[in-house]
Amino acid sequence: MKQKIAIFGGSFDPIHCGHIEIAKQARNTAKLDKVIFLPCRRSPHKHQSPVANAKHRLEMIKLATKTMGWAEVSTWEINRVPPSYSWMAAEHFHDTFPQAELFWILGNDQWEKLHTWYKPSRLAELLTFIVFPRGKKPTKKNGFSSIFINTTHPASSTEARTRLERHESTDKLLTRRVSSYIEEQKIYPPEALAH
Repeated sequence: MKQKIAIFGGSFDPIHCGHIEIAKQARNTAKLDKVIFLPCRRSPHKHQSPVANAKHRLEMIKLATKTMGWAEVSTWEINRVPPSYSWMAAEHFHDTFPQAELFWILGNDQWEKLHTWYKPSRLAELLTFIVFPRGKKPTKKNGFSSIFINTTHPASSTEARTRLERHESTDKLLTRRVSSYIEEQKIYPPEALAH
């Protein structure tokens, strides 16, 4: 039987409980063998670079997924010279796992803009999209294979950074390992969050 592998790209700045919930739900719904977390150097869909550097973001993902034997972290995009587009990542993982069925996890906000991404038809050839709601329910798209999951964890990286800046509790947003690491490494000092 073909292995089922999903790619979950994002800034993960920091990785929060919502990301973990989405990965778990995607795994259960699509019967995935593996979820590969793919932190980006800088998302082409965002104007600002991540606050935390690549080394810290990688470490936080490793800590957050430590007990999840089916989760992996890839340094492929972080180690590349930008720009890096999703179709390149899809081709890379297709070449790495030629026998696998590939999936891509994304939010409804990006699902709705998928036609504006580079080479959407190449993505459609290589992937099935696992879409989670962001504000509203996703709907089917012609030419794209999709599975919808209903994960509505309220956490966001922006809220986590805001709470850290205000020295407020992040208990419901971040895993204990991640919050301890952020504190030890002083990853989000107030001056870094001011922009």
